[in-house]
Amino acid sequence: MKLMSREYQERIAESAVRNGNTLVVLPTGMGKTLIGALVMERFLKEKKRCLFLAPTRPLVAQHGKRLNEYFYESYSVIPVTGQTRKDDRKALYGKSDVVISTPQTIKNDIESTATEDNPGGILSNFSCIVVDECHRAVGQYAYTYVANSAKEQEKRNGKILLLGLTASPGGSSSRIKEITDALFINNVEIRTETDADVSKYVQKINVQWKEVELPQEMSDAVALLNELMDEKSRTLGELNITISRKTPRGRLSQIYRSLIDNGYMAALGHFAMFYNAFHGVELIESESPLAYAKFVERLKERKKRVDWRFAQAANKLTNVEHPKMRLLADLIKERKGKRIIVFAQYRDQVNHIVAKLNESGFRAKPFLGKGKGGAAAVKEQKETIGEFADGGIDILVASSIGEEGIDIPSADTAIFYEPVPSEIRTIQRRGRVGRAKEGEVLILVAKGTRDEVFKHVSLAKEKKMKSIIRSLDKGKKGAARPKENEAPAEDPQPHETEQSLLSEFIGKQ
Repeated sequence: MKLMSREYQERIAESAVRNGNTLVVLPTGMGKTLIGALVMERFLKEKKRCLFLAPTRPLVAQHGKRLNEYFYESYSVIPVTGQTRKDDRKALYGKSDVVISTPQTIKNDIESTATEDNPGGILSNFSCIVVDECHRAVGQYAYTYVANSAKEQEKRNGKILLLGLTASPGGSSSRIKEITDALFINNVEIRTETDADVSKYVQKINVQWKEVELPQEMSDAVALLNELMDEKSRTLGELNITISRKTPRGRLSQIYRSLIDNGYMAALGHFAMFYNAFHGVELIESESPLAYAKFVERLKERKKRVDWRFAQAANKLTNVEHPKMRLLADLIKERKGKRIIVFAQYRDQVNHIVAKLNESGFRAKPFLGKGKGGAAAVKEQKETIGEFADGGIDILVASSIGEEGIDIPSADTAIFYEPVPSEIRTIQRRGRVGRAKEGEVLILVAKGTRDEVFKHVSLAKEKKMKSIIRSLDKGKKGAARPKENEAPAEDPQPHETEQSLLSEFIGKQ
């Protein structure tokens, strides 16, 4: 079956097959999956097998459906996850034309099948590996393990092509270099919204920032926690640890690692209290009094002693709702009949938004990570996406799991309940609309709070990322590994690994 592709997709696929391991940077909604299919088709015609990796089970299911549509009955396309029996997985690797899986599942199966003569284990079955959302290929993420295993396997079985796909590789040259190094990239194919062969397919996205003022009760609660942070900053300063209320969260994560690595127990307790107050301010300013109250409840459950200011701040917020909630309801009411995705940072806040919207007569459902729900949660995720796509609900309220890869052409509007200080996450959120038609993005900002800081951080980092991408685009293959002096790396922002490092202080949100 002839894949229905655009000229730029054909050109990018041809470049990857001709030039080897390739990073593809393409705006969201411009058909990165189809490029993967075009590349895989070259191998499939030669009776070679392909592996398609996606970071989550919902994405595996989604790509499985789409690739089956692309290849129709020409090739067998089989989704494989940790829920598939281990023996069944091994059999499928050896007989399926295309296997779609999460990187963690493949990593586990490589580890259990690798030998001295066959270091890649099950990778010996594949000649092409497509890596979706490849901006995750940093640090200890499973993508890096799979890529290293493929490199080792090449010494025995010949070349395995790695194709990385992303809309947002990152806002610093050091991060992009880490991705290209991790995937052994030697070829870069980039298209932006302004490129002639892409621009005619790009849908307009109207972005608006919507501001609210915090009520006095919330400002008073924040002032209590600021007082606590200032107190702990002075104490930590006496221990030669310099932090303040303005220290970026990523820098706090670095300090925490250092305290743990050096066994600096005298400072850890003070740091924990500072960070709890830091996180509490974020919940009050950006999320809701309810999210803060639940956080304080978890603090009390885990700790024998909690500073009195946490409880006092919670008392000041009794019967107070964040003004964003009223604004959110008004914005949705003005868009009656439209499909809307609302993004929020934390699980408590997602559930709170859903409850409030449904109380107001809207049809909303949460879309959350599986947490401890296992297979039942994954099933619920699929059902929720289907219900939203089919019109059973009007509003999908999503945590970060909704930021990557969900393809729902009927989504008209995305509402960010808060700005996020990450250019990658901002682009991923914005990319949930404007795929098949013009889209709209509304971002809620509490004036005079961290929301305003995060707004400017995300805008600056996205601008820097576009500058780096343009420099890569000019150099193509020669610029595949950016030099450090192209753009300075800034303090890291919070990602999943940093959040997990601090989970003992802030609890799972």
